[in-house]
Amino acid sequence: MANVATHRQIAVVLEELSQDVEALGAALCLDMDIALRHMDALQAIDLIAQKQRSLASLLTSDCPEAGIEQIAIDALRERMRLSR
Repeated sequence: MANVATHRQIAVVLEELSQDVEALGAALCLDMDIALRHMDALQAIDLIAQKQRSLASLLTSDCPEAGIEQIAIDALRERMRLSR
């Protein structure tokens, strides 16, 4: 059971990191000059948070195979399918 507990703790940290990353992106978006000049980077920040949240969910899934299919990000879902 230590492995399950470890996965849950990793999931908690990933979720916290995703919230921190989203907050950073949101703070940067408040400056319209930054938002307009760095839209691609801000979208990358959002994607990082989404990936972290997806991985956190996968770590705590009762059925990893089903959890993989619930990943909304196509590239990440495909990558996780390859790891089976």
